[in-house]
Amino acid sequence: MEMMTAMMPFMKPLVWLAALSFVAGLLLIFAGGQGWYKLSRVAMWIVAGIGVFFVAAQGMGALLGAQPSINFGDARKFEFVLVPFWQLGIAALVGAGILRALQRWKWR
Repeated sequence: MEMMTAMMPFMKPLVWLAALSFVAGLLLIFAGGQGWYKLSRVAMWIVAGIGVFFVAAQGMGALLGAQPSINFGDARKFEFVLVPFWQLGIAALVGAGILRALQRWKWR
């Protein structure tokens, strides 16, 4: 439980990394040529890996009796917008699926 608490500050940057990788993958698919295929695949795997990580972290947190979530609000103003890890993981996995479908559509 202490390890999960210590890791919490590093979770929000992972969400932003997944979002940036998704946008980069989209840009590589639509703006890049055939040579950018492998780099768009790397972006897809980053997004998928982060998605699997968040879903697994939700499962491990549930085993420990916790409800892992990230606060996207401003805690200094007492704004709490808590998003559970499983929702972030599913969103990342859907994003990876979209990238994969677009890759297959563009580079058949």
